[in-house]
Amino acid sequence: MKNFQVMAHWFCGDCDVEGRDVAAEPECWNCGGTVTVTARPTVPTEHRPADGGA
Repeated sequence: MKNFQVMAHWFCGDCDVEGRDVAAEPECWNCGGTVTVTARPTVPTEHRPADGGA
């Protein structure tokens, strides 16, 4: 099963702001600085039906 990253959720401690970005290594939209990524949600590209049926 392969996964596809939807976007990164991040927080900038210097500016006390947060955001979301599709970039692999996001940067703060406010100061352009380094951010801490807090989540990287993914969606499976191949999956079985929820009920386990064919």
